[in-house]
Amino acid sequence: MTKHLFIAFCCLIAFSGYVYAQENTDHSKHQNMEHDDHSGHDMEHHDHSDHDMAQHDHSGHDHSSDDHSDMDHGHDHEMGMHGEHDTMHHDDDHSDHSDHAGHDHHHHDGHIMDHEGTHIMGQNFDKLPSSCSSISEEIEITVRAGAKYAKQFPGTTFAFDQQEWRVKPCSKITWHFINEDNVRHQFMMHGLPRYLYHLGMFHLENTGPRTVTGTMIVPAADETYLVHCDIAQHMEKGMKAQLVVGKGGEDIPSIPGLTPYTLNDKYEAEDLPTVIEKDDKGKEKESLTKQITDFYNDNVPFSGMLLVGLLFGLICAPLLARMIALRKKEESETV
Repeated sequence: MTKHLFIAFCCLIAFSGYVYAQENTDHSKHQNMEHDDHSGHDMEHHDHSDHDMAQHDHSGHDHSSDDHSDMDHGHDHEMGMHGEHDTMHHDDDHSDHSDHAGHDHHHHDGHIMDHEGTHIMGQNFDKLPSSCSSISEEIEITVRAGAKYAKQFPGTTFAFDQQEWRVKPCSKITWHFINEDNVRHQFMMHGLPRYLYHLGMFHLENTGPRTVTGTMIVPAADETYLVHCDIAQHMEKGMKAQLVVGKGGEDIPSIPGLTPYTLNDKYEAEDLPTVIEKDDKGKEKESLTKQITDFYNDNVPFSGMLLVGLLFGLICAPLLARMIALRKKEESETV
């Protein structure tokens, strides 16, 4: 009988240790899964949510040059931009100028895209604006986008590595847009001539980290164009800049570190009433919930799963010992 109890006790200890280890492993996996679910969160599900730029971006912004009579910085990107991309016009013969020429591209009415999340819209290699008799210069500009560039601007999340670019009128610009984040970013320019650029915009987009290249020709008028990421909350959180052609026009408001904000953010916390409990000695008391939690953690090392394991072991150990005894008895009778 003593031998059987000893065997049952050993089984109980072994099984309890296994249950405790298994519980810790499951808990660690659960934490890792939760971390992965949130750290890998992409903002794509906000891509088509409406946001109003009138309050932040374009107050008092008036474009009156000949080439821009149709320009509207306030709502160009809101007028069904995502639904009307299929009506854009593009010459398919220039598809090899994209950085992703080695991949399969879809060309449909000026909309270039591949299976890896790269988009090019409004590409223009040789069609001159009506105000230009020739191309004044051909330049290449590299634009980097990522969260790390927002660190210098408090209250922002994303940013371009530069907030302003200056070019000559009638310049042919080849943009190299480098996305350094693991989310989707855009390089979108508004206010261009609508007879040359559908909806008056030029658009580069990719799901990073990767690079996309596109080319455009700017008009001859001195003008300032909005450049931003149109994915929901990316511009509002810092991904906004401007392209200055010639002497430029009126600055775009609310560009981080460059132009005054239309609406200033406030980082001060509201004055909320606080209730502080004190014990008999005048020291601040911790909340009752924290006291109970601390007491449980310090004095009750057994969790629910471990308790279930112990109960299971207590029930199964005698049965296991009895099975071993019966087997030995059968073996002895056989001999």
